[in-house]
Amino acid sequence: MTLVLVGMHGAGKSTVGRALAARLCAPFHEEVGHALAERIRPAERTAADRQVDFDGAVFEAELARDAAWTPGAFRIVETWHPGNLAYASRRSPGLTSRLLGQVRTSLARHPAVVLPIHVPPAVAAARQHERGDLAFFTQVGLEAEGWAARLGIPLLPPVVNDGTVDDAVAAALDRLTHRSLRFQFPELA
Repeated sequence: MTLVLVGMHGAGKSTVGRALAARLCAPFHEEVGHALAERIRPAERTAADRQVDFDGAVFEAELARDAAWTPGAFRIVETWHPGNLAYASRRSPGLTSRLLGQVRTSLARHPAVVLPIHVPPAVAAARQHERGDLAFFTQVGLEAEGWAARLGIPLLPPVVNDGTVDDAVAAALDRLTHRSLRFQFPELA
């Protein structure tokens, strides 16, 4: 099972994901796009600028990581396909339609559930370290939830991360261990 953390830039997906993974003794896969942006995105580009090559590289890396992962093994992944589709649908719309089949094939091998991480706007603004408009990042975070629904990935109730990581992790564990979800996460029972 793949637990996917989605949310806007600055929501705390990485921080909550690492803490949650440590608590559950599970692997945490950081957002592919962040590492690639540091290496291949021109410095003058913002996250909202058209960038077909960059988005293509993100999907290629994400799909390769999926192909190497053991189907059914539990992991926590930041952003993953719903988040990447939310970005690419705004920046590289033709790319999303071309890759949707590959994404669906990967989802068939790796069943998932999405945990949205929400954040108050002031906290997100203080954490913003990537060039771009806060409204753009807010929309992408919400669209990631929409992509999860379109892909048929169940959505858990969101966790609000107001800056207190321990509280956000406790809320995430509460969502994951609710008795109605234990059949999806037997390793947490």
